[in-house]
Amino acid sequence: MTEDTFATRLKGVLEGKRIMLKQVAEALSVSPSAVHKWTRGGEIEYERLLALARFLGVNWLWLRYGEQAIADLEASTASDPHIKELRQKHLAEIMESEARMKFAQEVSGIVTWEWNVLTDALTYSSNDVTLFGRHIRNMDDFWACVHPADVSRLREVLERTLGAQEMHEWEFRVVHEDTTRWISSRATLVRDFDQRPVKMIGVSLDITERRRAEAALRQNEALLAKAQEIAHLGGWYWNIQTDDCAWTDEAYRIFGWAPQAFKVTMDRYLSSIVEDDRPRVQAAIRAAVVDKAPYRVDYRITLPDGSHRDIHEEGEVTLDEHGNALTMVGASQDVTDQKRVEAAHRDSEERFRSTFEQAAVGIAHVDLNGHWLRANRKLCEILGYDNAALSQRTFQELTVAEDLDANLVLYQRLLKGEVETYTLKKRFIRPDGSTVWTKVTTSLSRRPGDGGPAYLIAIVEALEDGAQGEAASGSTRAPRRRAADKSRQAV
Repeated sequence: MTEDTFATRLKGVLEGKRIMLKQVAEALSVSPSAVHKWTRGGEIEYERLLALARFLGVNWLWLRYGEQAIADLEASTASDPHIKELRQKHLAEIMESEARMKFAQEVSGIVTWEWNVLTDALTYSSNDVTLFGRHIRNMDDFWACVHPADVSRLREVLERTLGAQEMHEWEFRVVHEDTTRWISSRATLVRDFDQRPVKMIGVSLDITERRRAEAALRQNEALLAKAQEIAHLGGWYWNIQTDDCAWTDEAYRIFGWAPQAFKVTMDRYLSSIVEDDRPRVQAAIRAAVVDKAPYRVDYRITLPDGSHRDIHEEGEVTLDEHGNALTMVGASQDVTDQKRVEAAHRDSEERFRSTFEQAAVGIAHVDLNGHWLRANRKLCEILGYDNAALSQRTFQELTVAEDLDANLVLYQRLLKGEVETYTLKKRFIRPDGSTVWTKVTTSLSRRPGDGGPAYLIAIVEALEDGAQGEAASGSTRAPRRRAADKSRQAV
């Protein structure tokens, strides 16, 4: 008959649960030789006994004194109300502790598990269904849940983990019906006395929302990068306290540098600015940092190939609780093409203004109601009014009444699109009441967007005295009159 002692009970538990001496030593922070002594009948301290029983998952009283001691204790305390109350109290505390652990798992979504490498047995906590959509009872159940595309990779990860010394973490997908979840698992390996892997203990957590957020962030970053590239807009960050700078890829490209090829410094940034503009940029930076002024500046830079670019830059300074400048965040935009277009537009405007003002004939812009918007010097000379006086009148008011009806008929045809331009001879009334005969050619300027009428363009020529007399007396010759009629019909 086998002797029923602490040593035999301990050896029986270790053999039954296939637990090595080294595992016990590691769990209790003692040497393997100390555990070996316990299996030989050596004495064990009370605190070590409790820790040992917890690790083995057995009753400490049974482990130390055996079944008979428990029976005697129960018999002696069955009739003692005080002891019975204490026992119930401790039992309630244990149940409450387990309930708290279960509640914590459910709230946090953490699932605990243990994989016996030797027997391939797999044990999950009861809330495993929240991750897998079903209870996992063995490895076949587990692999059936793993996304087919992740099975091969996950098997390789587990094999590597069996040879790892530190805690290992991996991510994979599980599929249940039409639902796919991302799972993160972290595990540590338990080894025996000979450093052979015995079991793996770990926790798993649903990270689906985190993965979605990361994917959305990557997409947003890609969209932002593309938007910056299209707009030639590069972002940057400057830690004023440490002088550390961080630039986006597009900011590097704007300055002619390969993205992230080196760490940008303030000295390198300032040296790229053309010498004439550098003091103004430095002054703007000082004003923003010291005086808290808005940072907005335009300057030119020299690219590595010697060419130049125009930059528009804006930034904002953040302050600490004492009002000291901490950081500046901003953006630099390549406005070279815009500057060229603006310069070309200014040149075009200047050429137009010069042509408009110096033309040998009168030129005017007139709104659709007949108000004079703008007249050149020659027209003011012909009509006898300056621009200010003309702006208060309409062409209808300045046209001799006998000539107005014919003018308005042609004007309506122009508005309706029946003709693109018309020419007629008419008299204008000058400020002194006299009249002047003119030849007026009118066309219509249209809006760029919808093609609707915008304003009239009138070319006014003063007629010579002979032409005026002929027009006034109506004594033009028949051939000339027939030619004029054909001209009007063509228009």
